[in-house]
Amino acid sequence: MDFALNDEQQMLHASAHRFFADRHPLVRARRALPWTDATQQSLWADMAGMGWMALLVPEAHDGLGLGMSEACIVAEAAGQQLLNLPLAGSAVLLPLWLQACGEAPPDALSDWVRAAMAGERAFHCIAQGDGWLDHAGQASDLVVVQGWHDDTVPLRVALRPMPEGAASDAFDPTLRQAPTTLAPSLAWETLPIALEARARVRAAHRVALSAELVGVAQAALDLASAYARERVQFGKPIGSYQAIKHQLANAWMGVDNARLAVRYAAAALDGGLPDWRFACAAAEFTAIEGAQQATRTAIQVHGGMGFTWEHDAHLYLKRAQHLATRLGGASRALDQVEALALA
Repeated sequence: MDFALNDEQQMLHASAHRFFADRHPLVRARRALPWTDATQQSLWADMAGMGWMALLVPEAHDGLGLGMSEACIVAEAAGQQLLNLPLAGSAVLLPLWLQACGEAPPDALSDWVRAAMAGERAFHCIAQGDGWLDHAGQASDLVVVQGWHDDTVPLRVALRPMPEGAASDAFDPTLRQAPTTLAPSLAWETLPIALEARARVRAAHRVALSAELVGVAQAALDLASAYARERVQFGKPIGSYQAIKHQLANAWMGVDNARLAVRYAAAALDGGLPDWRFACAAAEFTAIEGAQQATRTAIQVHGGMGFTWEHDAHLYLKRAQHLATRLGGASRALDQVEALALA
């Protein structure tokens, strides 16, 4: 399989990285702006204007009808700049559910996808029973999902206002978090999606989070590499010493392996390949491992300065740990890989 991006994907890659670098630099990520901030809503509207909320929306619903390969390109660019808006929920999960519903999706789901494509609303999705939610106050709406991870119950969704959250109390200071407090009664909408399709959408959402992890890892590696070229010790850049070279080389291999695994998983989902389950599990594991290695290496390369809590390297470390936790951790991913390999 050729992992090189085609011309259209290269253009998407360049525009996404340029957009997030200009519009969501690290200094903005640190501020953890709420949805009520006008600049945050403007950023979301401009992201929608770039067509990113419509990538996976079927053409019958005025979307672009593209695939996970394109969605992961945008997710990686967003992860590199520590985007704190609910991209995976609004641009991946909801459109894929709409696609899986076929010709008769619930009107509510169609309306939500349409509002996201227009840049008017940002939806963050959580499973019923989750104790904490991300993007608290950083999205316009919260979608509660029943049966997201449990195929023995019908897949149902309900909308409720997004509660406020405190950035200072979160492990990742660029994200606002809050405890989940749900209303006693919610207006549920049942999604008529077959079990196989439910599993594929679930896997695609996790691959999108893995793509964000790749972006975080790449940003941490770039930070460490730049410092190793600039920092001079004993008359030479520290990057010329074998101890630093080996750390950076190992981190680069981890990031590259993760990116290739994510691209293959996306291609497996788009092409309906028979090994899509294994490919997605492998992508999760390599993305978690690669991001954790790269972010730890960034701190070590920076030495004493890197260990200070305020250094940018810690933002990447915390986002990598946060996303890894949301995916269940490296051990869970490895268990999935082993189970599928043995099966």
